[in-house]
Amino acid sequence: MADWKLAGTYLEFCSCDPGCGCNFRGFPNSPEGNCQALITHRIESGGFDGLELGGSTVTWALWWPGAIHEGKGRGHAYVDCGSDEQYDVLRRIWRGEEGYSLFEIFNSTFEQPPSAVDRAAIDVTVDGKSSRVSVDGVAEGVMTPLRSPVGGEENNVRIVKDHGFIWSDGEIATYERVKVDAPEISFDLSDRHSVFAPFEYAN
Repeated sequence: MADWKLAGTYLEFCSCDPGCGCNFRGFPNSPEGNCQALITHRIESGGFDGLELGGSTVTWALWWPGAIHEGKGRGHAYVDCGSDEQYDVLRRIWRGEEGYSLFEIFNSTFEQPPSAVDRAAIDVTVDGKSSRVSVDGVAEGVMTPLRSPVGGEENNVRIVKDHGFIWSDGEIATYERVKVDAPEISFDLSDRHSVFAPFEYAN
């Protein structure tokens, strides 16, 4: 297994109420009782066995019928990168074939592992808790800050997770909309949980 490292900006949109019950007790607190998510990694630096991966973006559409650890989930990742070599490496990482807990754990919870992975054009605007992402013809997410229902001022909330393997220091937001229309995953939601955070992974 080759050595690799990825670092950059992470965007998360999920079906839970802001804060996400999965972060605290391991179970979703969405109205549906399931987990539906769109997560994006904008890779700003990193490489795989000498191959530069900075400038690539991967967005992962995810769905589970209940809690993630209970399994029977689905995943479909989309990769925007500059070369076939970068795509091949990122495909293997996101399928859990090159180590790291996030990718190994998520793929182990899918009903038909590993995750599907395709190339697609991804547009990301990094703007803190007003960030947005779109995957051409497949998905979009528009983040927006939490605001006080009384005065309308921004409500700044952070969650810090020791040993967090997806993110460890996240700014919590909500979103105007997240929509996914992938072959095996489809949802259209608003006003739920979102995270803006840095990430750094290495195998």
